[in-house]
Amino acid sequence: VSLPLLLLLLLFLLMRPSSTTTSTTMWTTQAPPTEPPSPTPPQPRSGECMAWGDPHFLTFDGGRPSYYGEGEWWIVKSATVWIQGRFKGTQYTNGLAATRKVAIGGPFLRGHTIVVGA
Repeated sequence: VSLPLLLLLLLFLLMRPSSTTTSTTMWTTQAPPTEPPSPTPPQPRSGECMAWGDPHFLTFDGGRPSYYGEGEWWIVKSATVWIQGRFKGTQYTNGLAATRKVAIGGPFLRGHTIVVGA
């Protein structure tokens, strides 16, 4: 038997997988792993506030401020809801401020603004 043939046989025996080794393939039929679920967003807090008259307020935290001068103030200013009020004196309130206009906006309205008042 020639030397090249022995070397070829030896190479074949060394390259042959044994029964204790496992072979893997590059292709798989398994779906790729999914991303972990995103955390549940916190539930929005709910509350109630009121405005009436010249102007009196009942705030979300139970406060009861009253404003008698003219001006524009934030009624609600959160990350998603924006409400502003305009207060001016009238002949009917002897010059004390009354709610004249309310503007409602914010991201929840997607760029729109609702204005109520004169």
